Amino acid sequence: MSADLQPLAEPLLETTRRLVAALQQESSVDLRLALAKRIVRQLGDEAYPVFLKILLIVAESDDAAAKQCVADLLAVAAQRMDLPCGQLSAWGSSCRNDVEDTAPYAAGSMNRRRVLGPIEYLTVWYCQQTQRPMLDEALYADAMHKLLALFELNPQLRMFYANMLDAEVGTELEGTYTGETRDVLHRLAQRWQQDGSTPEEVVQAAIRGAAPAMPTPLGWVVHRL
Repeated sequence: MSADLQPLAEPLLETTRRLVAALQQESSVDLRLALAKRIVRQLGDEAYPVFLKILLIVAESDDAAAKQCVADLLAVAAQRMDLPCGQLSAWGSSCRNDVEDTAPYAAGSMNRRRVLGPIEYLTVWYCQQTQRPMLDEALYADAMHKLLALFELNPQLRMFYANMLDAEVGTELEGTYTGETRDVLHRLAQRWQQDGSTPEEVVQAAIRGAAPAMPTPLGWVVHRL
């Protein structure tokens, strides 16, 4: 998916196999989570999409045990508010890559970054301007469908993540999300919270145009943020 998430051939597949094998062999959930987060740190903030690709490889695999292992680990991480996260520049901040971001959360920073979990990261990437070229809708929908199908394997992960997203978009006031991003995440969370909803239905509720159309007042000009 895009230049950032195109298949990275055998090296990435091998990395995924080794990571899953290590997670399955480790009995301590704390060490399993530490291992997953170490992979993210080693990749670096700008390569977080590679970690997302690892999750997608697992989601697409036929190894049911591997998928359950990853979903169960992410459920623990979500409940601890400790999901492996990546950074994207916040709404209204500079998207320049040549500016050293020594204090990403400092007031008045022109290159602020926000730490985002997998679903939030993909949605921000899809909806708003960051340091990355925006993600195509078809690629966003495909990746989100696969992630949701993986997350569905653990009911606690689904419940906690959906509730967390709904609460976050209802209270977040620091400029992390544009209005459009908040709307997409809200629709996604609301549909995901419904019993029996499928990944396909959740994605369709989330993507642009899925919400009921609101009439534009006469004479108004609407710009995409």
